[in-house]
Amino acid sequence: RIIPRIMNNHKLKACLMTCLFFYSILSFSKILKDDHYVTGANSYSWEEACKFLTKRESPLIEKATPDTLDCMGEKKLIMPFCEEKEMTNPYLTRGLIDEKNKQVKCISGKRVIIKWQCEGDKDLYCKDIEVGCFLFKEKLARNLKLVHKSLTDNKTILNCYFDTQKYQLELNM
Repeated sequence: RIIPRIMNNHKLKACLMTCLFFYSILSFSKILKDDHYVTGANSYSWEEACKFLTKRESPLIEKATPDTLDCMGEKKLIMPFCEEKEMTNPYLTRGLIDEKNKQVKCISGKRVIIKWQCEGDKDLYCKDIEVGCFLFKEKLARNLKLVHKSLTDNKTILNCYFDTQKYQLELNM
């Protein structure tokens, strides 16, 4: 009697793990391409970032999201810290949390290409391509210029191309 219950329990756990695995893949599958041509990356300690962001010492710090630290229960985006530290860097594009080394990485680049899988009429990024690309710029290509934006003919893929150039690129496709 116990063995069939245990076997069913293992089957249930395996099923749940499989479902969670595929859910995690699908939840990140909307970004089809994120080509970031990195020119440099500077690292800073979590303690330094939290002290700047909260104006106090934070003995307990954890990663909340890829771009947010939890400084003693206060969740803070790290980009303001990177902008302060990299004030003179015209190529600062994004800030990321390095959980393994407990560091904030302020990343620079000269080009970022984003392809986004649209999900119908309610997709915030695809309703207005100008707004959609601006939202990506704020998170992934901070100091770069938007030089190309397009939505595929069937309106399923948003393309945003960011570069250091100030002029509009003519792309022959």
